Amino acid sequence: MAVKPGNSEYEIRTKTIGNTIYLFDPVREKWLIETPEEYVRIQCVNYLISKVKVPRWMIHIEHQIRLYNTVKRVDILVKNKDYSNFLMVECKSPSVKITSKKIEQNTRYSLEIKCDYYMVTNGIYQLIYTCCSQSGEHKFLKQLPLYP
Repeated sequence: MAVKPGNSEYEIRTKTIGNTIYLFDPVREKWLIETPEEYVRIQCVNYLISKVKVPRWMIHIEHQIRLYNTVKRVDILVKNKDYSNFLMVECKSPSVKITSKKIEQNTRYSLEIKCDYYMVTNGIYQLIYTCCSQSGEHKFLKQLPLYP
């Protein structure tokens, strides 16, 4: 087992079996095959736990929602202590450029899931924003507030 280099607060536990690299997901408490998006998702979870101070049990990975009679999955959904929605995160591969157009998927999902905050990240850059329910306009933030 190894730890990916980088910021020690967001290190990701890894292990290799044969030619396959696995990443440890601290929320689901299981080993997953490494993919670029999975790496970003686990990196983001580690950030939420260590920096934003979100309790691990309030983080839901690949949360299912129904949207227009289809089942979709939200990469990361963080609940408030009253179980309302604190944060919805869409994770992209590091090769995907993060622009304001990337918030379109979150905007579609926000029709079903209202949150205090929304984020789109590729592990390098992120867009963090709130959405005004009346005007539909986004207010972009420099960082997430601490978990309440």
